[in-house]
Amino acid sequence: MDDILKYAVENGIIDLSYVQMKIEMNKREELLGKHPYKIWEGKNGKWYTYLPCDTGRVQKERRAKEAIEDLIVEYWKEKLEDPTLREVFSEWSAQKLKYKEITKGSYDRYQTDFIRFFERSGFAERHIKQITEDELEDFIRTQIAERELTAKSYSGLRVIIKGMFIFAKKKKWTPISISEFLGDLDISRNTFRRVSKEPEDEVLSESEVPVVVEYLKRNGSIWDLGVLLALQTGLRVGELSTLKFSDWNGDILKIRRTEVKQKGEDGKSIHVVREFAKTEAGMRDVILSDGGVQTLEAVYKINPDGEYMFENQSGKRILGKTFNSHLGGVLKKLGFHHRSIHKLRKTYGTMLIDSGCPDSVVTGQLGHSSVETSRKYYYYSNRSRKNQIAEVKRAITI
Repeated sequence: MDDILKYAVENGIIDLSYVQMKIEMNKREELLGKHPYKIWEGKNGKWYTYLPCDTGRVQKERRAKEAIEDLIVEYWKEKLEDPTLREVFSEWSAQKLKYKEITKGSYDRYQTDFIRFFERSGFAERHIKQITEDELEDFIRTQIAERELTAKSYSGLRVIIKGMFIFAKKKKWTPISISEFLGDLDISRNTFRRVSKEPEDEVLSESEVPVVVEYLKRNGSIWDLGVLLALQTGLRVGELSTLKFSDWNGDILKIRRTEVKQKGEDGKSIHVVREFAKTEAGMRDVILSDGGVQTLEAVYKINPDGEYMFENQSGKRILGKTFNSHLGGVLKKLGFHHRSIHKLRKTYGTMLIDSGCPDSVVTGQLGHSSVETSRKYYYYSNRSRKNQIAEVKRAITI
């Protein structure tokens, strides 16, 4: 093809100047098509339009229509070749959502994080071509220090920065190789704010579990049974609230969907059912205990005809946040301090590990991809202090 093109140019078959002119004309029309404001001729014969500015828009005028179009083309050409971080983020995140690389919930979280880190610091206004590696490092370290970020919060910031700069590098808007930059960025773990977690805040103790179970069974409302099933299965609250009776077969409960929170068209948060679990490992078959089977039988007696297992008196699906609120009320009545449904999930994981269940069973039940996750984040000894003392005395005899 190169030889053919060379021959065509050398022999006058293709006029390169004409081709270049057509390319420029097409690009000009494309940029004019991007302009969101009308172009009009005033009574004085001058031509007018608006251009975006920090305060909204500003009116511009020229003596000829071609001159006002030239102004528009130059404005959008500069914007396309040297966008602000805000513009890069908007285009990058919209593309991720369009190609379904992220969920609507993740998209909304990205928007919130961008406002938190970039808009409030004023860094969103920076043109990406002008940002150096030193400035980017200073921005990152400043955010960590001033906002006292945890390692988890920083990971959210890091995802956005990496995504934007990879996207910008492909567009030739920046020379920064962000993967290499982040790999070389030496940030000590001591830099991050540490969150102190007391075991009693993370799980129900072995003395609290039977009291809570007895209360939930005795009251036996649909909300009580939902909380009880969470403790008996270790389900995420979003998985619990989207269960259907078709998911239940004997001693097996299939986890195939979850509830997610996202922003609706009016900007308000809505809760929707997503037809797949939180993660790939989350698509699993949970083995039920005898107590879990009995709980499901009790749920079926209350709501045999519902689309979802857990529905209120109006036939509407009970949202995950409602189970969290109900558990809070139960613990308050019993005189125990507040914990969420997620803490019941950690209690369940702790009971599995303490009972000696194989690692493969633990990860399978919890829907984790590795046992390291289960042991690092879901295991807290819930033995009473008296039993812990007895265990240490039995182990240490010297």
